[in-house]
This record gives sequence, C-alpha cells and structure tokens, in this order.
Amino acid sequence: MTFKSILFSISLLAVYPLTNAMAASKNLCDDMIASGKSTDEQIAKCIAKFGESDTYKKNIQKKKWQQTENELKSQEEAARKSNIDVKKFSSADLDEAGFGKPFFAVRIDWKDVSNPKEKRITEGDALCKYLGYEKALKSVFSENEVLSHNANKNGFIIDTNLFGSAKSEPELFENSDERFTYRTYVEVTCAKIISEKIDGTAKILKDAVEDTSLKIVVEAPKRSDDKSVNDGPRKPAGDQKTTPFGYKPERTEDKESTMSR
Repeated sequence: MTFKSILFSISLLAVYPLTNAMAASKNLCDDMIASGKSTDEQIAKCIAKFGESDTYKKNIQKKKWQQTENELKSQEEAARKSNIDVKKFSSADLDEAGFGKPFFAVRIDWKDVSNPKEKRITEGDALCKYLGYEKALKSVFSENEVLSHNANKNGFIIDTNLFGSAKSEPELFENSDERFTYRTYVEVTCAKIISEKIDGTAKILKDAVEDTSLKIVVEAPKRSDDKSVNDGPRKPAGDQKTTPFGYKPERTEDKESTMSR
C-alpha cells in the first residue's frame, strides 16, 4: 500500500465518525419541521421511520422548559394581582369621609367661553391616600357644575406638591372667582398593596392608568300637585307620548371625559 493510500484510508476513518454524528444530530424530520409546511401527522410518520434526532430531542426539551417558565410567570402574575386590594367608594362613602361636604375634583375656567379650560384640583391618587389607599383606578365626577359662590368654603380639596406627594388631610376650599365652576367626586375606585413581600406588585399598581368619566343622571318626570280637573278636549293617545304620572325609571350612564391637567 502506498503512502497516499494510507493517508486516504486515515482520512476516511476520521470523516466517517463525524458523518455519523451529523446524521444523529439532525435528520430529514428536522428539515420538515423547520420548513413549517408539514403536518403533525407527516412529521410523526417521518420520526417513526428515521427516529428522533438530537436536534429534535433538544427542541422538545426547550419547549418543555419554556412551557414551565410561562406557567411560573402566570402564577407569579396571578399572585401579584391578588396582592392588590381594590375598593370602590360610593357617593355615600365620600359624603361620610367629607363630613357631609363634597371633594372638588375639577375646576373649569370660563374666561374664554368658547374654549373653557379644565384642571384637576384634587388628584385621584390624593383622594385615595386620604381614604387609606394608594392609587386611583377610576374617578367619576358630577356632570352638573357647582357655581363659584356655592363652592366657596363649602367643600374640600387635597393639594399635591410638585413631587407628587399629597397632603395628609384635606383643606377647606376657598375661591369666589365667578369665572370658575367645579365638578365634584361622586365615586372613586382605589387600590393598595396588601403585602410588600411579593415583588412586582408595586410596578403593576404604578403602571395602572386612572380612568375618568362623568356621571349623568336623567331624572324622572316630577308628579304635579295640580289636582284640578281638565274639562278640555282629550288629545289622541298618539300625540301624548307619556302620561303625567307615567313611570319612567331613573338611569345613570358614564360618559368619558378627557381631563386636561
């Protein structure tokens, strides 16, 4: 055997194990999976013939790890959310907290009648902190505006400094400028962290965006005290849409309002 033949034989021996290793690490089935154009049934038939390659086994293991990681994240997220205490304070609750007086939420400047400017004078977070919570999730304001002379010294505001910290107690509102009108809080939903030991809850609460809206009340027709008998001609039923004492239920709606700060 020549020297060249010996070298060629050694080369074959060196390459052969590598070829087997490559074949074992990846096969046709992996190419079918990577293409994304094979059904689960087709891939299963391929694996039944050629077996599970090392690549296939690694990918299956990665999927299992990813699934386990996603499950853990879901459990952690659920734990964080359950660590938040949420409470809705009704109009009656706010009335009690304000000793029978309202909390003023928004000031409306009517200097330019065609373009009135709105400004929050009590932040939702500030009101919630006074109520023993941390963050306002939703604030509902009165649709009807309070005139300046009725608002002056007849309700409360909670001031917030430049750093976002609210005062610990409200102050009696004072302003008699007639160009201003005011909306009051009629409902607020607040949230707070139950336990500081669960990481991530504070971020969830911090990232929550406050929702604001107006509460519109449609009043039912008032009963007339006039007991006199009307001897005039009766109107046809089709022309009289409602009877004087007809029942018309009260209803409330929420109308979205964008507050400019």
